[in-house]
Amino acid sequence: MPHHELIAISGVVEHVFAHRFTVLSDGKHYLADLGPKGAESFAVSPGLEVDLEGECRPSEIKVLRIARKGEESTEVEHKKPHHGGGPISRHRDGAQTDAEVAVLAATEAGFESTGKPRRHPKHFEVLARQGGGEWMELHVDLSGNIYKQKPAEPHKWPLG
Repeated sequence: MPHHELIAISGVVEHVFAHRFTVLSDGKHYLADLGPKGAESFAVSPGLEVDLEGECRPSEIKVLRIARKGEESTEVEHKKPHHGGGPISRHRDGAQTDAEVAVLAATEAGFESTGKPRRHPKHFEVLARQGGGEWMELHVDLSGNIYKQKPAEPHKWPLG
């Protein structure tokens, strides 16, 4: 995961776009992101003076703490994506590959898989079915969790 520099700014909220907003600070405009949960816990509106701290991303500041000028700050928690955080898996014993983890996840969920899992940057796609039923495409994250199931498409999978 890339390291993002922490930044602290004080300024005035200018525009609000759902959970994102712009802040004018020392003559510069910044785009800040509270995230959906952060927007529920801290309401921003144009004209509000704020102090905020966050990670400086290429396109925005991911807000970690925010406060009305001179008040106590509110911690902002950002929801993690549903994909696994890396190659470490709940199933691994050090000998299994990521592809084996994907097949094991399907098997543990009662599926019989066929062929080799297809690797993507954050997940595997596994062709599998339950009890001789319809072939399904399972999306298995790198930590071995099945997070999506959909009917297998004949043009994508050899369903001979």
